[in-house]
Amino acid sequence: MTEPHADIRTVLGRHRTPASDLDDLAAGRVTPGAARRIWAVERSRRLLMLRAVTDLARRRVPAGPLPPDSAMDLLLRVDRVRPDIVAELLEHPGTGVWAVRTLERLNSAERLPAPVPPLWAEVGYLHCLAAAGALRSGIGGTIRLPVHDTLVTLPTLGRVRLPRTPPPGPPALVTLRVPAPGTGPALLLTGDRPLALPADLRRPRGPWEPLHRVAWSPRPQDPPFTLEDADPYRGFRAGPTATAAPALTGPETRGWHLLLRAAGDLLHTRHPRAAGMLAETLRVLVPLPTAPRFRTASASYNEAVGSALLSLPRTAQDLAVTLVHEARHSVLNGLLHQLALIEGEEPLLYAPWRGDPRPLSGLLHGAYAFAGVADFWRVERHALRERAAELAHFEFAVWRTAVSETLAVLLTAPGLTDAGRLFVTRLTAEAATWDQEPVPASPEALARAELADLRAVWRVRHLRPDPALADALAAARRRGADPRTAPTVRSLTRPDPGAVVPDPRGELRRLLLADPDALDRQARAAGSAVGPGAPVAADLLLLRGAAAEAVDAYRTLLAEHPEAVSAWAGLGLALRETGVRTASAALLERPEVVRALHARTAPGGDPVETADWVGRTPRAPEQV
Repeated sequence: MTEPHADIRTVLGRHRTPASDLDDLAAGRVTPGAARRIWAVERSRRLLMLRAVTDLARRRVPAGPLPPDSAMDLLLRVDRVRPDIVAELLEHPGTGVWAVRTLERLNSAERLPAPVPPLWAEVGYLHCLAAAGALRSGIGGTIRLPVHDTLVTLPTLGRVRLPRTPPPGPPALVTLRVPAPGTGPALLLTGDRPLALPADLRRPRGPWEPLHRVAWSPRPQDPPFTLEDADPYRGFRAGPTATAAPALTGPETRGWHLLLRAAGDLLHTRHPRAAGMLAETLRVLVPLPTAPRFRTASASYNEAVGSALLSLPRTAQDLAVTLVHEARHSVLNGLLHQLALIEGEEPLLYAPWRGDPRPLSGLLHGAYAFAGVADFWRVERHALRERAAELAHFEFAVWRTAVSETLAVLLTAPGLTDAGRLFVTRLTAEAATWDQEPVPASPEALARAELADLRAVWRVRHLRPDPALADALAAARRRGADPRTAPTVRSLTRPDPGAVVPDPRGELRRLLLADPDALDRQARAAGSAVGPGAPVAADLLLLRGAAAEAVDAYRTLLAEHPEAVSAWAGLGLALRETGVRTASAALLERPEVVRALHARTAPGGDPVETADWVGRTPRAPEQV
């Protein structure tokens, strides 16, 4: 049997993307037709990967206990009766994550050490997909399944937690017997005694742990979200998620239910376009551990369209905007599987939402996702009151500017395809309508400081002046040359792989707007500490309006810890507040040059003097 699965009829066909989809998606609108096209491409893509896994596994693990053809044969039987179920299994985000990881292993000669499952067991997830299809469709049959730790996964349904301690050695095997409809329960044969699965797999019973479905939308026709805590491929950051992880507790599940419903009501009331995008594209939410306030953790993956990893934030607004952000990533991932929007070599560039340099594709993803964030806060700020409204004004002001600046970079980049240029042009037109909307003075000023801060910290971390030119600049300063005659210095991107987390001053600005009393308590707790960590006294002085005192604190900090990257930008911001223009401009626009020159000519000296001298030198054209 060389091609036993060519007859699966749910997904194959030609795929075309009309220009109207680019226009709609750029505006944040997902029509039913565009959604159908996105999911049709994902099904085709994943079916091709399943075929590739099957073909490679025949050669790489020919004697394995889980031959892939038996799983594909069962999927084919399901497809003949319920093609919709096979389609849903192919659309399941874990299928994409598993297929990519397994193909990488099948194509690699590297043997991965334990606790990574053996290759035959990883291929065996295909059997789990087939078993789930059989259970959902009522197709009778028998299939063997891998056991990881004590768990047997049935994607889109849940998992069985076997009541025993796993033996040492490779994963065990169990057999699932699915009876014909009306002839009894499905049985999991574990070698000692059979376990009967419940007739209703939506409800927990005994060792059976079903998936959690959450009705988030007030519209009954919108599909629920799945809170995915069972599938071993629900994550994507470092191989399969630990399958023995505990299921969500009752209180945790209720917390998600309550906040998701509140977020859904909010979105349908004030953001119907974004709510429509969620309903058409986002299906699976993978809970992450709780994160601190203003640092909600979330992530998406290009081979897991329809899924988002996220921590549960404190408010419905924060959950809603995170869902909008991740839904846009998912939409763009689906679109990129249809059309190439960027081609050729991608330089590494500044992105305001990331602490590390990003390629053009990263800029495009971020601009599209944060356009949704900016539009959310643009509307939401008018529905909120007092401090919540001030914070929403700040978020809108930050992200509208960040998106506009990034789109301008993308439009001048040579790597956009014709389709990519059309998409970015339409997105730019959408964002341009926000520029004239007024923002109150206080959050607007903090937003300007936030944007200057983000760029300056990024420059110190990831740009390095050309060493020869920096040496020439240092020589000019030592001999007392007029800075206006000094050589220009180009800065080149030299990414620091350890610097990926945004600077914590952004959190402090948000705390200042949302809860100034909490910021005061933090300031009292920090006391006079000036170590290289954060928050430091200098940051708190700056944000509480004591700019002159902040300048002194940053000077002291840099004298002892010149490696404190954030302090160079903080000093520039404090100097700007005190009206010291030349030095502050140098520290905010060329901080990497100030830092390099200071290390060469005045280590331990006054960084303000160095910054003032750099500020009077000619500036080279930007190279980033």
